[in-house]
Amino acid sequence: MKKFIIPLLTVVMVVSIVFAGCAPTPPETPPEAPELPPEEPEQPPTELPKPGEWTASTGASEFTFTFTVNPDGTGIPQYTYEFEEFGWCGDYRVGKMTGVLTWGEPIPIHPLPSGAEFSFVDDHQLYSGRDEDPLTGMPGWIHIYWHIVIEGKFDETGTQASGTWEVSSAGKVHTLSPLPSPPSSEGTVCQEGTWDASAP
Repeated sequence: MKKFIIPLLTVVMVVSIVFAGCAPTPPETPPEAPELPPEEPEQPPTELPKPGEWTASTGASEFTFTFTVNPDGTGIPQYTYEFEEFGWCGDYRVGKMTGVLTWGEPIPIHPLPSGAEFSFVDDHQLYSGRDEDPLTGMPGWIHIYWHIVIEGKFDETGTQASGTWEVSSAGKVHTLSPLPSPPSSEGTVCQEGTWDASAP
């Protein structure tokens, strides 16, 4: 019996080694899925401004203006402003004065660098008459202007608008011609404020 002991032990050790080498490996942990950013709520579509004549409330009874939005809501072909007993501006005041600006091509309504969507700029002539240049003594014409700037934008419903207004003295301009020659600078600000308007 002694001659069979060694081979039997050898077989048992071989079988144990084989089974030990075949032991299953633990499964790998799957990588975590990346977190997705939260979904932003959908913004309501922006409506075009309502067409028609809008009347602005300026907070100053002595200065009012209106503007007209064209039928497709993309531009402003006209605006009208009115001064009544407007305070001193550049040593001048007015009892009542109305100005109307009409453009062949409407002013487009679109974002501007200032944050507004439209802007009106006008040099309104208050006075024009013959006089002498105080520096040279030469006869000529004196033109006096008020520089008017109105900016605004519409809300997302197209039924409300708001913005700013500013009136400044452009000073005197002396020329040898009776034809108007608006100054290049707006001069000193006399009055300014904010405005708002509702759709007609």
